[in-house]
Amino acid sequence: MMSSGKKTREEFSRDVYEAFQDIAVTSDMIQRRRHGRLLVEIMHTTGCKLTGLKMSPFLVGSQTEGSTTKGMMSDADTVINMDAFQVVLKLGAWQTGKVNLLAFKDETTPPQFYKICILRPTPDGRQDYMNMTEPVHNADKVHVDEKGRLLLSNLWDDDNLKSVFKEVGFKNVFIKNGPSRSHYDKLDMVDAFPCKDFPEECDFLFQRPRAGHWPKPETLEYAKQCPVFFIPQGHPHSELKERNLQWRLSTTLTERALMFSFTEVQMLVYILLKMLKIENIKPKFGDNFSTFHIKTAMMFTVERYHPEIWCIDNIVLCATYCIDTLIQWAHERVCPHFTMGGVNLFDGKLSESDIKELAVLLTDLNKSIVEYVCNLKMDLFGMRLLQKVHDQQDHQIEVIREIHYGIKSSHNTVVKDIQCRANTLDVMAALQFVINTFKYFRGQQTNGSELQREAADLFLPFVYGTLASIMASICIVSRGPVMQDVIKLYQLSFESDLMSGKLKYASMLYSGGQYDQAADMLNHCEGLLGPDVAHYCVCFLRRNAYEPESFIKKSFHTDMVELLKTSSTMCIMFCKHDLPRVPEHLRYEMFRTQTQKDKNERHKLNIWMDLVVIDCVPFLYFLQYLVSSKKGQLPRRLSAMFHLINYLAQRLTRRLHKESAGHVETALHVLAHCWELENRPDVAWHLYQQSINIFPTNNIAWVHLIRLFQKIFLRFER
Repeated sequence: MMSSGKKTREEFSRDVYEAFQDIAVTSDMIQRRRHGRLLVEIMHTTGCKLTGLKMSPFLVGSQTEGSTTKGMMSDADTVINMDAFQVVLKLGAWQTGKVNLLAFKDETTPPQFYKICILRPTPDGRQDYMNMTEPVHNADKVHVDEKGRLLLSNLWDDDNLKSVFKEVGFKNVFIKNGPSRSHYDKLDMVDAFPCKDFPEECDFLFQRPRAGHWPKPETLEYAKQCPVFFIPQGHPHSELKERNLQWRLSTTLTERALMFSFTEVQMLVYILLKMLKIENIKPKFGDNFSTFHIKTAMMFTVERYHPEIWCIDNIVLCATYCIDTLIQWAHERVCPHFTMGGVNLFDGKLSESDIKELAVLLTDLNKSIVEYVCNLKMDLFGMRLLQKVHDQQDHQIEVIREIHYGIKSSHNTVVKDIQCRANTLDVMAALQFVINTFKYFRGQQTNGSELQREAADLFLPFVYGTLASIMASICIVSRGPVMQDVIKLYQLSFESDLMSGKLKYASMLYSGGQYDQAADMLNHCEGLLGPDVAHYCVCFLRRNAYEPESFIKKSFHTDMVELLKTSSTMCIMFCKHDLPRVPEHLRYEMFRTQTQKDKNERHKLNIWMDLVVIDCVPFLYFLQYLVSSKKGQLPRRLSAMFHLINYLAQRLTRRLHKESAGHVETALHVLAHCWELENRPDVAWHLYQQSINIFPTNNIAWVHLIRLFQKIFLRFER
């Protein structure tokens, strides 16, 4: 093993602290991770509510806690609160509009596990068991017990999820890991039934004697308000039939609240222990000795030891205290649960011989912890300790880039869902839907939590723009002037991001024949472009995230949400109600799905293909070309074409290097149209063909080629 020299443990702890700083595990980065993930959580919940899904996701685990590093490659963990269900622990009042369930224990259920039966309403408005006297089909999903109660299997939704994954393009991909069902090995999704009542075993956290310094009273008070869930997992030692009928009680939100109350040093100790576990214990025991065992030991140790010991000079010492806790549990063969009484976390995970072997390994780890830490390969941690490698800013940039993309991706997904929903409705229904969406965000902005207000501030400008867009199109169709109120809505939309709202306004001005005003707005937009502007798109198979380093560095001293609003762009989307204010050639993009082969190639996630979608920068130059053509400004027209050609050259180069390039085919189409207007159909033909080479299906370029061929043929006949 590598040696740490003759440093004292305190000196070595300070070196460990500096190494964590180098890999961007700092108090600031931990808080940024938490804030970013919680904001994404609010956005996901918003998307579910606006689209009518009766569920609300909670983002949990390492990424949300901030207890991760780049080298850990932590999974994204999501608990999906199934709002359409209600679980009770005793028969009571019936809740209309929900699937009412009763959780109960019997002689076969281990600690922390329950069975769940389906309830029905009684004439007096209360609840009773749903009794079945006949055999039940689909016995893997429901089961009738000896009392005639209809029990719900924890496999109840697996077939449906497999079908959903297949529909969105993940054929034959169904990853089941404990309670998680997913289509991607780095994403853990757990369906969770919320429990209306507070289980008795959860009083363990609040009733047991403790020193009192941690958790603080306010943390415990908040933890009492956190909902508990039943998740689809049976005890591994139960017989298969019984195991499939068991549901595990989960206090994941309580645990998240407790983790959020850790100090910076406590978080560093926890992360260090996770790194040691991954490299030295996981190879032997796999996931049977899990991060949750480490987290539990950490919580009990923080609760037991005085807060003064948790300082930078004691990072390594505090890690040994936590390992001592684990060693003690290994000798006792019991690992208690921090938030639930009567639970042994070793049960069903480690055998007697495993626990003995674990105790030996942990004892050696504690005895030689300095050498073990110096040997850590993850994030080159050991090398950083010995060679003093300093690249802190590089790691910070990577972390912030990841946080930004998570927020912008979630924001753009909700924006896309709103547009797609409006696209399915007639114009008046779409208008009412957008008005209701506006009212929802205004309510969040006025009465919501700090995070809800922050999310509403991001969404509202876009909603203003959508409302203005539909109303302006109604004006254009009716050949009436665009009302001043509509123009005011457009102006309120300018803060949606750097320039998508402004470009939509310029498109409306162009479509209404107001070329001078359109030119002024487009010149303003062009002046906003610079080397520190980020560009995003989250459309399936067109994803793009270009964040220059200068943009990331600005975030060190700029509010993250404000930065995304003032220094980033997203692709622009138009629904069918916007078409009157969209340049005619661009309207074709809404009809890219033409043949049965196109339909077969489309995935459920490709709903954006029913919209007109184009990235901001090519749309800017295309509008500039059209406006300058109308104004007879040859130099400006050619300049716009040059910029569009240069943009495409960069994007196509990125594609050659297998980097994301956004809606490159749509940019090719608008450039081709420019060449058509320049009376160069040969160049246009080449560009449409190039588009098809990139995307052979669901590409309107096929229609453009037919149209261009007919145009050339008619010209030849004349």
